[in-house]
Amino acid sequence: MPSNDTVTNSVEHAFLRGGGEMGQRTRTMDWSQTQLGTPDTWPQGLRTTLGILLNSRFPMFLFWGKDLLCFYNDAYRPSLGNDGKHPHALGQPATEIWTEIWDIIKPLLDQVRLTGEATWSEDQLIPFYRNGRIEDVYWTFSYSPIFDESGQVVAVLTTCTETTEKVNNLKKLTDSKNQLHFAIEAAELGTWDYNPLTEKFTGSVRFKEWFGIPADQGATLEEGLATVIDEDRARVEAAFRQAMEYKSGGEYLIEYTIANQKTGTKRNVLAKGRAWFNEQKVAYRINGTVQDITKAVLAREKIQAEKTRFQTLLETIPNIAWHTDPGGKLTFINQRWYDYTGQSVEETFNGGWEVATHSDDLPAATEKMRHSLKTGKAYEVEYRLRRADGAYRWHLARATAMRDEAGEIASWLGTITDIHEQKQTQIHLDELVAQRTRQLEVSVQELRRSNENLQQFAYVASHDLQEPLRKIQSFGDMLKKRYEAQLGDGADYLNRMQTAARRMSVLIDDLLTYSRITTRQEAADEVPLEKVMSSVLNNLELRIMESQASITMEPLPVVQGDASQLNQLFQNLLSNAMKFKKSNIAPVIRIVTTEVSAADVPADVRLGRQAAAYYRIDIADNGVGFEEKYLDRIFEVFQRLHGKSQYSGTGIGLAICEKVAVNHGGAITATSQLGKGTTFSVYLPV
Repeated sequence: MPSNDTVTNSVEHAFLRGGGEMGQRTRTMDWSQTQLGTPDTWPQGLRTTLGILLNSRFPMFLFWGKDLLCFYNDAYRPSLGNDGKHPHALGQPATEIWTEIWDIIKPLLDQVRLTGEATWSEDQLIPFYRNGRIEDVYWTFSYSPIFDESGQVVAVLTTCTETTEKVNNLKKLTDSKNQLHFAIEAAELGTWDYNPLTEKFTGSVRFKEWFGIPADQGATLEEGLATVIDEDRARVEAAFRQAMEYKSGGEYLIEYTIANQKTGTKRNVLAKGRAWFNEQKVAYRINGTVQDITKAVLAREKIQAEKTRFQTLLETIPNIAWHTDPGGKLTFINQRWYDYTGQSVEETFNGGWEVATHSDDLPAATEKMRHSLKTGKAYEVEYRLRRADGAYRWHLARATAMRDEAGEIASWLGTITDIHEQKQTQIHLDELVAQRTRQLEVSVQELRRSNENLQQFAYVASHDLQEPLRKIQSFGDMLKKRYEAQLGDGADYLNRMQTAARRMSVLIDDLLTYSRITTRQEAADEVPLEKVMSSVLNNLELRIMESQASITMEPLPVVQGDASQLNQLFQNLLSNAMKFKKSNIAPVIRIVTTEVSAADVPADVRLGRQAAAYYRIDIADNGVGFEEKYLDRIFEVFQRLHGKSQYSGTGIGLAICEKVAVNHGGAITATSQLGKGTTFSVYLPV
């Protein structure tokens, strides 16, 4: 048997039966810690109201007592969203739960509590906190008073429904209407509606103005057609009647010209519409738009006239000329094509070019065209084209893209020019070039053999020719040492003989050096010239001391070349600077480097090869100098400007210098004044 307490509790809580989630929460909540106390102490009015609220499927919210404590049912629960006021709002004062909208709902609550009269609000914006943020929420709701036994308002019951989705949809619909209206106005469209049952047109202000229909009236189909010019009327009526037939799909699209019967103003218009059909497949309505396209038609007619003039011009030129759309589809080709190929118009526009082009040339020509269509770049290609008599002739085809104001390709324009004679000449020249190339290869082989022979000669000269000279010098030294006292005047002859032998030995060495430099291939190693110059100064150390020469040198670059040849070049130049010095005046030598562009190299300097820039290395001295009229002569083999008795040498040193400079793609030149010194300028590619 259940206890008396259990029975009493069940009776006292009967008003809280059912109610879903919120009924369960209300039953299980510890009300003893609230100002309401336990449910068994609640006023009857509260119990009755909650019994109705919790078991109703209509959204309800109750504000109870002077603190407006909050109660709500399952139907109201979704409006609170997630991560918002639910479930902690249950039993809490409204001032704590509805802080963000208190300024909106408090006046309504006060009004109901003071007057005892219900309120009504429709689609009212009441933004509040739900789903983790403040949301704009629209409501249609009523605040109703709840009276106690004495007739005093003790609570406010809210019955409500959220209309946020409805309001937003209405806004979207309004926006869509506004956008449609804006689009119609922006496009300067007239709108029209035709009822087949009444045979009456209605339309927008613009439509009526264009067609001359009074603003406060409609028009019959016949009245509307009367506005269409005679040439277009039958066509327009047929299109309109066809659109109202079910099998046509109801589409109506046509261009025509109207003439306002009041003002006489003509307009070219584009009419678009759609017919609507009932279950019996009978049109009950057709509506649409009409657009003034007068400017577009005039522009189109102007373009067509220009096109006609352009095509007439193309017919006058001696070449085949053609025109395609942006995708390369042929739209025009002049009479020259038909005369040359013998094709008909139908054959030409159905792959005629592919048929007329030589099969060996077709793949490359087609690929050229495809590439241009893809990139928009002009193309130029040669191929053979078949004449009407079956013979092929070489042609040059050129094409370029014609672009509109926006820079987009509007079409392609091209020509096909007969170059058969030029092509034959080119083929003949190519054969001549090939023949000359073969001859050159033979000459190169002969030159290579000549160089090999020269190298063999150099080997013989360095060994076999030097050997007799060494014997002459050796036997001369022996004669001089053994018979010097007995020789008398013969000693002078012996000295002259040995001097001549030494000079001959030096001459052979210089000739060997010159021949090696002439036959050696150009090297491509990186050569630091400062390292080269250091080696040269080390080799000439004794001569520098003997001549008391002063040598200053700025930083030198790194160049591509052969270190041994460059060593020979600068050693010869420094040796000359010390050799051709003024008597009793110590040589002063300056070495300066300057980078110059190819354009700044003097025109009379013959460079070994072209480069963008060169290093100019100047070796300047204060020696005896020379007259510049002898400039070309000093770089020739065996050429001397001074006697052998005055200055030693073979006349080959500067020739070696020039050969080294040329081998390295550069050059050498000099500036000088007699008695004021000389500056040798060596150009080497950067």
